[in-house]
Amino acid sequence: MGSPTNRLERLLTRRNAWSVILVVATLSMGAVFALRDLRVDYDFEKFFPNDDPELDRYHGFRARFGHDNDLLLFGIERTPSVFDPGLLTQVDTLAARLARLPRVTQVLSPTRLNEPRITPLGVFEVPYLRFWNDTLLSLDSARIWNDPRIKDYFFADDARAMLVVLNTEPNLSKAKCDTLLAQVKATLADCGMADTRMVGRIVGQDHYIDTMVREMVLFLSCSILLLAVFLWIGFRSRLGVVVPIAVVGLAILWQVALMALLGKPIGILTMLLPTILFVVGMSDVVHLLECYLDELRTGSTPVRALAHTYGEVGFPTFLTALTSAIGFATLGTANIPPLQEFGLYTAVGVLLTFALTFSLLPALLVLTPPRHLLPKSIHRSPWSHRMPAFFSWTIRHRRRILVAFVGVVALGTWGITRIKVNNYLLEDLPANDPVKQGFVWFEDTFGGARPFELEITLTDSSRTVWDLDVLRRIERVQHYVDTAYGVRGTLSPVTIMYALNKASNGGDRAYYQLPADSAQCARLAARMRLLGPVATGGLVSADGRYARMTGRMHDEGGHRHKQKNAALQAHIDADGPSPIRMRQTGMGYLIDRNNETLSTQLVRGMGLAVVLTALIMLWFFRDWRMVLVALIPNLVPLVLIGGVMGFLAIDLKVSTAIIFSIAFGIAEDDTIHMLAALRHHLRQGRTPAYALKRTYLRTGKAVTVTSLMLLSGFVSLILSDFASVYYLGVLITLTLAFAFVAELLLLPTLVMTLMRK
Repeated sequence: MGSPTNRLERLLTRRNAWSVILVVATLSMGAVFALRDLRVDYDFEKFFPNDDPELDRYHGFRARFGHDNDLLLFGIERTPSVFDPGLLTQVDTLAARLARLPRVTQVLSPTRLNEPRITPLGVFEVPYLRFWNDTLLSLDSARIWNDPRIKDYFFADDARAMLVVLNTEPNLSKAKCDTLLAQVKATLADCGMADTRMVGRIVGQDHYIDTMVREMVLFLSCSILLLAVFLWIGFRSRLGVVVPIAVVGLAILWQVALMALLGKPIGILTMLLPTILFVVGMSDVVHLLECYLDELRTGSTPVRALAHTYGEVGFPTFLTALTSAIGFATLGTANIPPLQEFGLYTAVGVLLTFALTFSLLPALLVLTPPRHLLPKSIHRSPWSHRMPAFFSWTIRHRRRILVAFVGVVALGTWGITRIKVNNYLLEDLPANDPVKQGFVWFEDTFGGARPFELEITLTDSSRTVWDLDVLRRIERVQHYVDTAYGVRGTLSPVTIMYALNKASNGGDRAYYQLPADSAQCARLAARMRLLGPVATGGLVSADGRYARMTGRMHDEGGHRHKQKNAALQAHIDADGPSPIRMRQTGMGYLIDRNNETLSTQLVRGMGLAVVLTALIMLWFFRDWRMVLVALIPNLVPLVLIGGVMGFLAIDLKVSTAIIFSIAFGIAEDDTIHMLAALRHHLRQGRTPAYALKRTYLRTGKAVTVTSLMLLSGFVSLILSDFASVYYLGVLITLTLAFAFVAELLLLPTLVMTLMRK
């Protein structure tokens, strides 16, 4: 049968090499062809868990009252006042033309709203704004300022800005959103209002996707450039740069093509997949090349050196691919489709990189003369004179190193206690981003742009929201929402009844309140039902058993909103037994709730990755001391980065929680290579001290090169305009930097402490 090395040598022939290259080339051509169907998508709602009962409740709420995020807000400014006949004429023309656009369901503009007047002769409607008459316009503006329902919803407090609200068909595709947005912009230009401010889902989606595509190309290009620099420093040859990049680049091509074949679009998370795969996949390639070149320096023939390399490093390389894949796959423990897909496809990509590293890479090395791969340093590595001195320093100061790391862990633990779970709706965008600036302008001008939704359900089937005692309960909650909670432009069944009572009393502002008795309330409710759904404005269901309280508010962050939600619920509960149930819902509420639960799930997923990795290490090394040596140098950086987050007030959210699983899976690779080499030398009968020295001087060189490349690859993410990607780049880079230091300082110290014999 022969030794494993001899069997590998028999496989490493030029004929087999050409066969592998032919198969890889064929598959790669098919992958290029599959890229035709690649799509880019960005949908907030995909980040909600499918099995969440709150999401199910929101879907029922949305089915009754419509979507709370399929709209566009237009902010129109004029100094000293928007109550200008010429401007209002433009706004009215704009509203009329927008309403005629395809896929637009409704346009709300103060210029096209009427105030009902209920008289013994019937219901009459008076326009809120008779902008064609200067005298009447002055009276109408004063009348609006005495009507909180219209004034708070459509106008700024200083009367220098007004709102027009456009509702679209629900669940529009990316293509339909792009078409509608182009039509809206053209309409604004035709009406002479091209500088009008806009916020809404289709504006944000268009901006996000354009930025995602641009940044995906930027990150991958920067990673390739930086890694090429480090490959040149490490190998000093053109082929030493081209071969690793070609191997990993093809793995990325295959992975993205697989997503295209399965109909999976590129999203906010999967756009990072090419960069992450390129950086992570390069680690194993460099380890194998370093080992191969070291074998060549001993005088082995190329085929013999290659067989020795794969015989010695092959299984540890498989373990590194497996543990990295596990680190990414544990993201699937979060029941969120985009995170599950990101974890799954990145794990598959890591395994594809491993497959090409064990097929295409040896084929290329068999066909490449060693002098072409590393002509300048075949006899001497640039790291040869640095590693011995560093190893000696580490061994001499191992006690101080151990004490220093204990102090670091204590400091990091203290910092972790300062972390809070928090998120903002548009936190991803920088302050100078036009979409972010538009959102902030709407917040400042109109008292908020974050939607507020409260679901009102009658638990007594014999009652409706139009019963006076029910309305009074809703009124008390609405007063709290307006004053203590900070909602602006609140609409509810109460505001409808206010308006009906006012309309039935000749429009007198003094009657903008609930009727004094149940009989009058019942008469107004009956009159309102005759007016049909238009009168309820999508606030009350047809049977009167379901209603909503809606408005807008400042985005103060999920942490603050959680506190305010608890206070609101306490206020509702304090009202005593009630025939109605009031619970918050809506997109903003779900985003806050989802971020909190997801962050916890992701941290638990990282714990699962640690447990699985520990079991793999125990199976491979058969020594609990090796398990400790494998885990501690990679857990300490996670504690330290948690401390950094706490001291720098970096909130825990989905984008920062995933770095723990990713960083652990990546950092563990170098540890496995180090300990596998240590195990190899110990099995050859060497003492722990000598085995550690051999490991440090040989494998430590590859660890140094791969760590520097990992850092250079992830640091490119700090160029992102998305805050989540920026923090991902910063925190993973810092974590890997800490892990690199722990690898060279703490790991040898632990080996000398735990494995003296």
